[in-house]
Amino acid sequence: MKDPKISRRDALKIMGAACATTLLAGCGVATASEPETPLEPLQKKYKRLILFFTATGNSLYIARELAGEGGTLLSIAQETHRENPVYEADEIGIVCPIFCFIPPTIVQEFIKKATFHAQYLFCIGTYGANSTIFPEYTQKLCKEHGKEMNYINTIRMVDNYLPYYDMNQQKAEDKHIPEQLAEVKAAINSRTNFIRPVSEQEKGFCEGYYRHSGRDRVNPTFTRSEKIFFTTDACIGCSVCQSVCPHESWSVVDGKGKPEGDCETCFACVHNCPSKAISIIPTPPEPEEPNRNARYRNPNVKLGDIIQANSQRKF
Repeated sequence: MKDPKISRRDALKIMGAACATTLLAGCGVATASEPETPLEPLQKKYKRLILFFTATGNSLYIARELAGEGGTLLSIAQETHRENPVYEADEIGIVCPIFCFIPPTIVQEFIKKATFHAQYLFCIGTYGANSTIFPEYTQKLCKEHGKEMNYINTIRMVDNYLPYYDMNQQKAEDKHIPEQLAEVKAAINSRTNFIRPVSEQEKGFCEGYYRHSGRDRVNPTFTRSEKIFFTTDACIGCSVCQSVCPHESWSVVDGKGKPEGDCETCFACVHNCPSKAISIIPTPPEPEEPNRNARYRNPNVKLGDIIQANSQRKF
């Protein structure tokens, strides 16, 4: 007798659950010297260490490229659980997305409590439309917490902020990423000292945005997940949303994803949902999504990579 066929919905559910539980070992994100417990203090000195935060893979892709064959990658979403994290390397870098022109809250909090011992410190912000004050803000934040940055720059990539952008249009636009990446990589490899300057026009643009939006100027995107997300009937309860969330602010209740908890508004849950079953609650002055059928993940990054970087289940 032939095996009964399974529906596409059931197949997606099986694939999603398998990906979420196994974390697709070996997909490119290192752990900190494989400690016996996740919170064991770091002891190893690295050659080039890059700490990254990612949601749709843009920053992870850049972090990988900058790390090269001899570098080590550590996920900020997991390293943030260390009480007093100390890192030692010849070169230490931070790679993260730019949220409302500044680092995400999770990255800011990590910078505040981490201790870096390195000859060369750098930070790269990935953005889609405008980076404005990111270099200046990041330099000030680092300096206030005992870190003198040697190099801060930005790389323009696909903008994955769904209330403003159609992902299909964004993916079709040539952002000249290879050229930008080559320039940044050459500068870091030669240990160039450079902080990208911020123009008065960029400062004015940023000021206007915050005044118009009313967002908090330090934690502009930090909120509660239940306030901005909802699941549709397309949800298959695969738990991928839970696995890619850096705060594990999703659960599966009665076979359906349920958002509740701290949220970076990174949209990892929305973009990585295999069924495209998560949408955004319009919150004025933010507009509705222009295309709820279009989602994005960096083409060089797999779903398992995002899960391995962000999963909080081990903690």
